[in-house]
Amino acid sequence: MTTTIQAIVFERVNEVGFGTFTLPEMNENQMLVKTRYTFVSSGTETRVLGGYYGAADKFPLIPGYTAVGEVVSVGGNVKGYRVGDLLSYNPQTNLKEINSQWGGQASMHLVGVEEKPMLLPRGSDPLDYVVSPVAAISLRGVMAAQPQRDECAVVIGQGVIGAFSAGFLVNKGCRVIAVDLSESRLQRSLSYGVHACVQASDPDALERILAYCDGGANIVVEASGSTHGVALAHKLIRRTPNVFRDPKTYYVNPISGIVGHWPRIVYQATYIDKLSLDPRVDLQSEGVLLLMPGDRGNEDRLNAIEAIRSKAIDPRLYIDRVVPYTEAPAAYEQLRLHPNEVFSVVFDWT
Repeated sequence: MTTTIQAIVFERVNEVGFGTFTLPEMNENQMLVKTRYTFVSSGTETRVLGGYYGAADKFPLIPGYTAVGEVVSVGGNVKGYRVGDLLSYNPQTNLKEINSQWGGQASMHLVGVEEKPMLLPRGSDPLDYVVSPVAAISLRGVMAAQPQRDECAVVIGQGVIGAFSAGFLVNKGCRVIAVDLSESRLQRSLSYGVHACVQASDPDALERILAYCDGGANIVVEASGSTHGVALAHKLIRRTPNVFRDPKTYYVNPISGIVGHWPRIVYQATYIDKLSLDPRVDLQSEGVLLLMPGDRGNEDRLNAIEAIRSKAIDPRLYIDRVVPYTEAPAAYEQLRLHPNEVFSVVFDWT
């Protein structure tokens, strides 16, 4: 039995269209999943559309890396999943007719058990969970920093990764300062409960941010993907004191009082330009933990689903528009040309 699907296709650089394709026959270790919603932000997929991330020589291709859907058929060897289950999964569309990167923007997918699709809570609205794979990226970085209640955290960049990072840090009880060039994104950050927001283009942005911190931030999340953002992050980190007390008496803090309480920088972005760091000059601190989280894993995805279920974050705050997938060309154009106005889009495939 053959299954015909519809898919969004990146025809060439900055050109979006559609295609009709045939899935290979489902094997005994797979499930056929009907797509409900897919999520796209102004970040990764728009860069793929621009020919980055190795896409330049792959056009035409099917994009997309986050989807939720309903199981409509189950292979004979599949255990633990049933027809009617709602899943969050890493969609892969491997077709002979066309390339994919990663292939999520399609009406149906073959999903293997080994790909560890995530069961959504019973009775849930799948729209709430379409953001969970992206939220899991931010959550991994936040958990790596081990935020403590009442710590000061600065998040540079309020794209989708920075926005989720800010929301999770607020949930952990941190005093969060959001930084971005876009006024609309800064206003949005207030809905996540941040303590303050600062316009990155202000000539005294550094001093303005530090006015909200006592000597710098315990945690800085760099999510802007810019060299300027990285340089700012290095200047914002809290300096671990070396000499203080009576200025007439030389005194060095015991290292035992600092170990375990180092300030942390979390690099949560990808960078087109090469970065450089001179720790002594750029950080001016006796110790800083530099964290570069990898891709989210299964546990991170499960934790993100639980954060949504338990209302630790409100997923609807991170969705700008829900539109039929047939409006994809216009939606991608808005995401690409007006990223400060259109934060994210969900495509409805129902």
